[in-house]
Amino acid sequence: MVSGRVLGLMCATALLASCLAPLAAGEGEQDDYEMFVTVDETKVSIISGNLTVAVTLDWPRMVFWHSVDPFSPTFDIGFPKLYLFNDTDGDGRFCRSEAGFTVYLDSNHVEWNVSSVSTGVASELGDYVEFSMSTQADAFNSTIDAPPSVESWANITFWFRLAENDTSYENPAGRHCVTGKTEMLVNMTLEVTNRTDFQDMAVERYLQGGGTTNMFQVLEDGPEGNVSAVLSGRDDESLDGDEFTRPLNGTASSIQSIRLAKDDGTVQAFYHWGSTATGTSVGEPSEIVVNSSCYTDGAGLVLHSALPLSNGTVAFSLDSSLGIVESGFAGKITDWLKEHVYAVMAAVAAAAVLLSAVSYLVLRSRRNKSERPADEELNKSP
Repeated sequence: MVSGRVLGLMCATALLASCLAPLAAGEGEQDDYEMFVTVDETKVSIISGNLTVAVTLDWPRMVFWHSVDPFSPTFDIGFPKLYLFNDTDGDGRFCRSEAGFTVYLDSNHVEWNVSSVSTGVASELGDYVEFSMSTQADAFNSTIDAPPSVESWANITFWFRLAENDTSYENPAGRHCVTGKTEMLVNMTLEVTNRTDFQDMAVERYLQGGGTTNMFQVLEDGPEGNVSAVLSGRDDESLDGDEFTRPLNGTASSIQSIRLAKDDGTVQAFYHWGSTATGTSVGEPSEIVVNSSCYTDGAGLVLHSALPLSNGTVAFSLDSSLGIVESGFAGKITDWLKEHVYAVMAAVAAAAVLLSAVSYLVLRSRRNKSERPADEELNKSP
């Protein structure tokens, strides 16, 4: 006689086999891509196939990971502040010793206005999500908690777009492609409304990987170029002084790149930014060369891109993007089931047989114990 527990397990085995059999036969291979968006008081969250990204609303920061891989680390890329500075050493790049005024982008210093989140389907984009965050920012000197040195220094807007299809974008250096489904476009536009005597501006970004993904591969000549440096997020180069920074050489590519990798070199995520920006001076658009530099601080990587404020330039538009590299992950759980469907079925069936045998032995042992007292009474002497 088979117990109810064993019978239930055997039925579950049959049900699992009937569900997995079509997968083993090659059915269910259609494109199952879907995009989901949720909005709350703190963030806009988007699930785009294997990419999940949350854009925080207290400052421009993207937290993202692989949607399905259970071992995916969490990646973090944010825009915490801008600097106004004069290039005292003449190298065209920013280092901390040159900082004059600071423009903080967190909600303690600015109030972000978030647009409605637009979703839909377009012929070039496929499914897409886009929205913006905008603010009017002040400039502060180095004194903590001091009032702003320059009120209403600039209007700043960040645009975010995530689309199903590969999409081409252009800056003055050329065109570049943003990969569909797994790469988000981030565009920063800035309009100076209250000029200062500082001749340059630096955009700061902070990159951080999770778990063992704390290596940064620097590609000066775009994502298809060679790796020019491999930096460890565990190293604190900020201890080398305010003059220290790693310059990134100029490039003929339209974008430059930093890849986030594991210790063994497996790349799992990336950040791209334009090697040039579109500037506006007295109503005329112009090409602005972006000179970048970086250093690690023991937890992540600090990236600065310097843009000139001289020659009457009053506005900028700078594209960047971030995403995951799917080949750096184990893949979709459903794919694993398809590849190992028969092994799973065999394991479940074996477990059912084993449990049936154990249940039989337990029931027989209980029956023998229950019959033993009666036998002993019959064998007692009168």
